[in-house]
Amino acid sequence: MTVRHVEANGVPAPAALARLARTRSAPADLDLLLRGRRSRRLILLKSLLAALDRSAESVPAAVRARFEEHWRLLERAEGHDPAAVHDTLDYPTVGTWLARTLAAPTGIELTCRLDHFGSVAAAAALRAGTPFTLTLGPRDGLLALPGIGVLATPAPAVRLTARAHTVHLRPGGRGAGAVLLRTGGRIHGTGPGWRGLRRLPGTTALLDDLDPYRAPPEGIGRAALPPAPRSATGAEPWLRRWRSALALLRAIDPQRAAETTALLRCLVPLARTGPYGQGARGVSATFRAAPGAVLATLPDTAADLAAVLVHETQHGKLAVLHDLLPLHHAGPYAVHRVAWRTDPRPLAGVLQGTYAHLALADFWGRVAGRAGLPPGARSAARARHDSYRRQVAEALPILLESNELTPAGVEFTTGMRQHHAGLGQAAGPTEAIGEPSPFGDIR
Repeated sequence: MTVRHVEANGVPAPAALARLARTRSAPADLDLLLRGRRSRRLILLKSLLAALDRSAESVPAAVRARFEEHWRLLERAEGHDPAAVHDTLDYPTVGTWLARTLAAPTGIELTCRLDHFGSVAAAAALRAGTPFTLTLGPRDGLLALPGIGVLATPAPAVRLTARAHTVHLRPGGRGAGAVLLRTGGRIHGTGPGWRGLRRLPGTTALLDDLDPYRAPPEGIGRAALPPAPRSATGAEPWLRRWRSALALLRAIDPQRAAETTALLRCLVPLARTGPYGQGARGVSATFRAAPGAVLATLPDTAADLAAVLVHETQHGKLAVLHDLLPLHHAGPYAVHRVAWRTDPRPLAGVLQGTYAHLALADFWGRVAGRAGLPPGARSAARARHDSYRRQVAEALPILLESNELTPAGVEFTTGMRQHHAGLGQAAGPTEAIGEPSPFGDIR
């Protein structure tokens, strides 16, 4: 498979770096970011292969044999439709699974994690239209096919029989089971226990409220918010709010809307209450292991959801850019105070927050300048613009006076400062408006 021969990432040209520093990206920049994101995913998969080779004696022979069977299926699917396979591997929950598997200790946990690779290979083969027959074991009553959906079943095994356009999922290997149909590059399913992912209107991205790897097991933020289940999201206006947010972004800033739709693979709803009864609103997050996924509680308005998308998209962009062209050599020690956090931040966190808030200052300034906006809404948008602009103004000197930026990082931050200078002046005290990402930056 291609993963055995991963090519080196491309390096952004000076013009691309300058555009990205302004929190914007041309189509060629988006292609570069997407290639970099995919290359990193393949490198992680290659790392898993290397880890299994190193720990061959501690992995049961039957487990290794199943993994090799699933790998061969992935190779056959790639020979049939490479784009479909790469698109499946690029799905955010596959990155989360890879990160957890690479971190798993040898033994039962590693064995369980490795079994999920069969679901990844099956999803890729389904999308590629590759015929196969495979038996997979659900985990906690769910068989998840990344980017497609889940089958809920108490059976210890599910038999998948796939042809060019259909696949039968038979719990226990018997009965009619669920049926999936592949048409026009999309997969639709029906039958007992099957639930498919919903498409976000106007894009190829998904509302993922099903995949067991869509959020970390420890939850999000101080309230440890878990992912919201389908039973909760079905009663919330996620799709309607998404449609309004995307329309707003396209009306105010078509370039930023195109960037968002190009980079986003899934939106993951979060519950508003954690396991300890703590509630939270306005929480969003992005994870380095799962670029292309935005995790969020349901925003109150379409404008708030648009702001969440702008915010989290910058986190994902900057993480990939740093992989392609290191911007700093900072350690993990928290030594810097910033306006949007009460705790001190390492330089990497300062850079991530500054970049995201610079984009938000730009976004809210454009909202405030929109024709026909009611005076109250215009005033609120202007206040947000001013607040984020002041936060960035305080953070830029921290970055530029640091000795932890690389030459590329200095060039990039100088470009941010130039863009900041063009956003206009603001008076008054610094005021944090809106909730930051629960970690302040990408994790």
